[in-house]
Amino acid sequence: MDGKDKIRKKRNLYTKEQLMDFFTNITLPDGVISNYIEKDNYIEFIYDDTIYSALIDGGNWEEIREEMFRQKERKLKESYRIKELEKQDSLTRLFNKEYTRNIIDEFLTASKPDSHHALMIVDIDNFQVVNENLGYLFGDTVLVNIADSLRKIFYDTDIAGRIGGDEFLIFLKNIANPEVLKDKAEEIYSVFRNTYTGENTNYSMSCSIGIGVYPDDGLDFKQLFFKADAALIYTRENHKNYYGFYREIEDSGKYIDPNCYEKYKITKTRAYGSNNFDKEITAFAFDIMSRTKDVNSAINLLLNKVRAQFDCSHICIMENSINSQLITTYLSCKDELKPDKSKFNNLTIELNDNSSRFDENGIFYINNIAEWNGNFGFDTLNTLHIQALLQCGIFENGILKGCVSIHDNEKPRYWTQYEIDSLVTIAKIISSYLLKMRASERANEQLYRIKNYDALTGLPSLHKFKKDVSKLLADNPGQKYAIIYSDITQFKYINDTLGYDVGDRILCDLAMLLSGDGTRMERVSRISEDNFLIVSPLMDEKVLTDNILLMNEQFNIQQRAKYPGTKFIVASGVSVIDPAEDISVAIDNANVARKSIKNSSKTNCKFFDNSMKVKLQREAEITNSMEQALKNSEFIVYLQPKIGLTDNNLVGAEALVRWKKNDNTLISPNDFIPIFERNGFVVNLDFYIYEEVCKVLHYWIKNNFPLVPISVNVSRIHLNDENFVNEIKKLVDHYEIPYHLLELELTESIFLNNAEAALITMKKLRKLGFGVSIDDFGAGYSSLNLLKNMETDVIKLDKEFFGKGDMQKEEQIIVSSIISMAKQLNMKVLSEGVETQTQSDFLKTVDCDMAQGYLYSKPVPVEDFEILMKDTYNKN
Repeated sequence: MDGKDKIRKKRNLYTKEQLMDFFTNITLPDGVISNYIEKDNYIEFIYDDTIYSALIDGGNWEEIREEMFRQKERKLKESYRIKELEKQDSLTRLFNKEYTRNIIDEFLTASKPDSHHALMIVDIDNFQVVNENLGYLFGDTVLVNIADSLRKIFYDTDIAGRIGGDEFLIFLKNIANPEVLKDKAEEIYSVFRNTYTGENTNYSMSCSIGIGVYPDDGLDFKQLFFKADAALIYTRENHKNYYGFYREIEDSGKYIDPNCYEKYKITKTRAYGSNNFDKEITAFAFDIMSRTKDVNSAINLLLNKVRAQFDCSHICIMENSINSQLITTYLSCKDELKPDKSKFNNLTIELNDNSSRFDENGIFYINNIAEWNGNFGFDTLNTLHIQALLQCGIFENGILKGCVSIHDNEKPRYWTQYEIDSLVTIAKIISSYLLKMRASERANEQLYRIKNYDALTGLPSLHKFKKDVSKLLADNPGQKYAIIYSDITQFKYINDTLGYDVGDRILCDLAMLLSGDGTRMERVSRISEDNFLIVSPLMDEKVLTDNILLMNEQFNIQQRAKYPGTKFIVASGVSVIDPAEDISVAIDNANVARKSIKNSSKTNCKFFDNSMKVKLQREAEITNSMEQALKNSEFIVYLQPKIGLTDNNLVGAEALVRWKKNDNTLISPNDFIPIFERNGFVVNLDFYIYEEVCKVLHYWIKNNFPLVPISVNVSRIHLNDENFVNEIKKLVDHYEIPYHLLELELTESIFLNNAEAALITMKKLRKLGFGVSIDDFGAGYSSLNLLKNMETDVIKLDKEFFGKGDMQKEEQIIVSSIISMAKQLNMKVLSEGVETQTQSDFLKTVDCDMAQGYLYSKPVPVEDFEILMKDTYNKN
């Protein structure tokens, strides 16, 4: 039988559509449809030993054939798409659990034994918190964003799948070294840290990672999965938000769970795969909120979209105001309705009184106002023409903070469960942003208050005072103004005796008096402790002075009535404002004027004048030149001899500093030392003098000079430096000087502010072998009380005991008593400021050990002191 006999002829004819359907469901070898015979209104071709006839009804066979090929291609693509979808997780489009397992197993079966791969299980920490607080739809959107970000950090050859509700599996192929795994783990952490979860930082993302490594931890998927799961369990228990390797676990066997693969599953929630609008609105909210800095505009856009979807008359957001009353903050209306938030004020009042109306899901609704018989404001709703209402509360820690309210003015409306669920989703999204935004606004308001207002008195701060005064000057260019800088004299004493609570009340009383309507003061500020600034119109200096003194007297009378026996004095400095200068200049000038009358018995008010200006200029010159002067060695050590009173021999010296400028001009220490103590430069100067004295002593030792101790002054600022004693020791050791040749003098006033630090410093110095003395003893700072606690070698009696020529009987008794007590405490006594022989003779009679003063010698340059020292040595 030849080939023609084998062919069966199929007598039924196919229409064009039937032919297309037939051929899209079978696999045709290449070229089959090309071999055809065209007859009248049909064609014939052979396939599978069968002759097929197809009606073409006058159509173009070539076109029909091309369409058949296109349909075939579309069907193949659709078939491929379906197969791909079957591999994927329907939410994230990562591989699903089973397909992930299959392709990893296939890969490992063919993998070489010397290759290295890793299987990671990634678990989101506390993801349930996001779902519960922001809604499952929002949570789903977060998962989708995480999946998109994970795709970007791995190679196309790596495998990423979703294996549980919030668990992912990552398989990394051909790992070069373990460090690469650590880097990848860090990249995964960054994905979660950077995943946007709303404005509330309580919902920030983190993850835990368990890692199994091929071939060390297993040769197939099952073994690697078990090990990665064990590492994840260990990591969650011990290092949440961390990654762990199975090989690093001690007693790893107890973490292996043979049934762990089954525990990873995706449970579909109500939100999962639900209506498209929920997904769309969640994605829309997620997008605009994460991209815009203008949250208010974003919320308005969101409300417009929701209103359109619900086809309602208006949707609004009501929030708690400062006084805890709800107000309408956002409103979206249909185009024909004019938005007017004030119209809803009565509705928010009703809600304030009926907040308990919300059910356990935070929902309250009315389907038909006409049928409503509850106590929720029928009249109010009727006035607003609302016929149906749906609300979802915004709660924070169980407290109502506001609500999202949807209204239909056109018809009664029976709200579906779908609409209610959608509103819950929307409200959770909005509340996340609103609560964070309002918390931020409250924090900013608090920061503004802290920056601009004094917490105790409520007066403006210095910062705000300056801004207010600058505006005042700009608004009143023709008016002269003055700055008044005031403080309460001896306010520290008031705090110490009456207590800080009373002190605070006194400050508040003064603030009220200064800012009262009757004072005619424009602006008032408390800038620190008991320091106040006032700006006042200036017509006449005497009028302003009288006004200030009157306020002072009113304050004194007011406070003495409350606290009898206590005198209250307000010292005020005044400076006229120059509009051409910064306001700070007038404030500084007024402060200088105030300081000039501090503790003055003559006046309580002083205007800044030219003499003060000259003094300020002088201080500025000194400050501007002090650094260069130190570099140029313009500060020179002078030595004033200390004389032993038993034999009038030279027994020591005090180092004093003189400033000799390059033009040989001498500046008195009284002119620059107080300035240096205020600006801190005294620290630099002191250590310069210490080193200069060490150089002198070193020179004396090397050249066999007679040796006497030299004392140097210690400023109070040194007590704040814990390394001060070590720095002194280091300096003396460098010049190889015996410690007893350097004596350090602490003024008695140092003990007033920091007695404990002063006593500790004295003890450390004496323990090392340095001499220690107390300068200006008896100047008025609880001297006798301190005497029992002082560990010192010498006390130096204040020169005020000897500054008026012959000593009065009372002065002699005091000096005699101090010397007697010091002797009993094994301390030596030196009297400074001795200028007459009578004073010297008296000191000898009361067994004073040493004296210094102009009777013996004024301070002299080192060279002159060396001559005096040699003369004394030769004489003896």
